[in-house]
Amino acid sequence: MSPAKLGLVGLRVSYGDRPALGGVSFDVGDGELVAVLGPSGCGKTTLLKVIAGLLPVSEGTIYIGGRSMEGVPTRDRSAALVFQHYSLFPHMSVADNVGYGLKARGVPRGERDVRVAETLALVDLEGYGRRAVHSLSGGQQQRVAMGRALAVRPDVLLMDEPLSSLDERLRAQMRRDIRAIVKAQGTTCLYVTHDQDEAMEIADRVVVLKDGLVEQIAAPLELYRSPASEYVARFLGHENVVEALVAGGRVGFLGATTDASLLSAAGGLA
Repeated sequence: MSPAKLGLVGLRVSYGDRPALGGVSFDVGDGELVAVLGPSGCGKTTLLKVIAGLLPVSEGTIYIGGRSMEGVPTRDRSAALVFQHYSLFPHMSVADNVGYGLKARGVPRGERDVRVAETLALVDLEGYGRRAVHSLSGGQQQRVAMGRALAVRPDVLLMDEPLSSLDERLRAQMRRDIRAIVKAQGTTCLYVTHDQDEAMEIADRVVVLKDGLVEQIAAPLELYRSPASEYVARFLGHENVVEALVAGGRVGFLGATTDASLLSAAGGLA
């Protein structure tokens, strides 16, 4: 894996006496697309918000580009967040939405226009710059939101359930498009979803969260073939989870017994 662009070390966050993150640690390599997968309430969105600086951490450290983010405000972090419901400015054109972050950062008009045009081409919206955002389809609005985040050339792109409001056909297409766009830009991306198929299709690696804790981090195929726990197996949709009794070097299940070392060597015994 390439050197880490995003590093998370022992992140803990609590809402009152309820822990939301219980010590999350992992790295995201330069240009890597990592999906954070888990059910509602497991800490996925909280994780994105603390990386972006929208929520404080109780303990732990966030590194972006090798630099600690301790005490660094949101506006000074090289991280761009794409929200679940896009949060586009309805009174602005497509081009003005995409260029908003550049304008806020004081990028000169000429350079801003060039970068907006390049970004619109990247997200397949070339020629849409003067359109009103409300005239676009849901998929096109998603591309505008993504373009606005990419235009500022962040070190880390954070995406929070970006396809949840789209229909299934469009979600399937946008999965492929988002991966292609992120890879074409060489952007490091942390992508939050509760959809197993989405995570497995879009990501280089998947982080499975449960109750604010990391259950497993692995490439999609490894995650599917070798889930680290019953929770991971069931969350990925495995129905062939069976009870077994291990004793004396033997494993008994489904009325049969076998040598435990055989199952362990095959990755089938946890």
